[in-house]
Amino acid sequence: MIQHKLAMISTDPKLVGQLCDLIGTMPNIDFPTMGGTVFWENLAESNGWKLQKNKFTNHSRLLDPSNTRKAWGSEQAMLDALKRLEPTMSASYESMKVFCPHCGSNVPKGKYCKECGSNME
Repeated sequence: MIQHKLAMISTDPKLVGQLCDLIGTMPNIDFPTMGGTVFWENLAESNGWKLQKNKFTNHSRLLDPSNTRKAWGSEQAMLDALKRLEPTMSASYESMKVFCPHCGSNVPKGKYCKECGSNME
């Protein structure tokens, strides 16, 4: 049973992000990271704190100034946690969002719209 579920995730890694969207905040053990320079997109950064989103699974995480993972889960849950920890971060996060010219959604800056998939460049 669990092998089948792991096989599903391996064929569609975005299922991890969808699960996080349903649950919100996932159980966390503070874990040192390398700062997310390869597989992670910075959504916001302030005073060393980083809100990042995984490029493959779409789940998000919150890193402290020493690059230790303090929380992980959905983007909204991580933003809410970050607002409590670092109030200036929400302004940084909002400034990194743009309106998609195709569907009009307010989405993070990037090559493609998170909502409709249209090319944003």
